[in-house]
Amino acid sequence: GPVTLDFGYQCEVHVDPVELSVWVEPVPGGHRLDGGFDYRASLPCSRCLEEARLEGSARFLLDYQPAHQAAIPIEETEVPLEETQVIFYEQDKLALEDLVAQQMYLEIPEKALCRPDCQGLCPRCGADLNRGPCTCPPEADPRWTALGQVQQKS
Repeated sequence: GPVTLDFGYQCEVHVDPVELSVWVEPVPGGHRLDGGFDYRASLPCSRCLEEARLEGSARFLLDYQPAHQAAIPIEETEVPLEETQVIFYEQDKLALEDLVAQQMYLEIPEKALCRPDCQGLCPRCGADLNRGPCTCPPEADPRWTALGQVQQKS
């Protein structure tokens, strides 16, 4: 079934099952995974909180090496940016679920929209402006207050 990814304080993302295609080849010191998957996901729209549907393709090329080949313990390793494609593993199995989750974290935009012209919510009453205008009176621009007072005196 669908998987839920927790994006911390931002939101939860629901991901439909994916079909992962991976080519594994041995390389010196480990294995190289070349693959990808198509995905469909849903998360709250960042403007109106309705469901935003996303579809796309994730592709990756990663080198996996056993943890014992790391020069220093994994917990203390700070990986330089240019080497982020190297992943160390500690067991004889590769956690493909974790691989898919990590790739999804890279694919999901920080702010998703239910539609490109989403109007969002009224900041005062919370009405969904996509369904029509709210009943809030127009807010006066405070920069014009002095001019309004002059007009009232005349």
